[in-house]
Amino acid sequence: MIPDHDDDAWTVLDRYYNQGEDDMALNDFADSRVTVKKKDLLDTIRRNRDHHHSQFVETMEGYRETVIKRVEQTLTGLRAGGNFDPYEFNRLTPPQDHTKDYDRVIRMLEMSTSDEITCTEKQFNQYVLDEWTWKDEFSTSNALYSKAR
Repeated sequence: MIPDHDDDAWTVLDRYYNQGEDDMALNDFADSRVTVKKKDLLDTIRRNRDHHHSQFVETMEGYRETVIKRVEQTLTGLRAGGNFDPYEFNRLTPPQDHTKDYDRVIRMLEMSTSDEITCTEKQFNQYVLDEWTWKDEFSTSNALYSKAR
């Protein structure tokens, strides 16, 4: 597109990013918004919540087993005259339960009077794609302590 001499740079950029787009500018995801049916969004978040919670429960069981094993090894070593490393247990990071994050969003949606909800790109990423800011740390913890490893 060649700008008219009367167009300022912002007008030209706005036309470029919004050309042919009805609902959202697909060239600029950071400002994108999408309107979805509340029921569909609730169903997705509940499914993601249940999956997260079951992963957390399994990971917490693995964490407890790991801690018990380390405690028993430490006691055995101490009884045999070994040294105690007070930092040994600091390195065992417990998994974090983020079920309340899901519950908060679910409750907000349940109380909403709208049948349709408009989500930002960040909200869509979290609520629908289940990619929260804490997800990498949770996945690492899950990999360390999961019984399925």
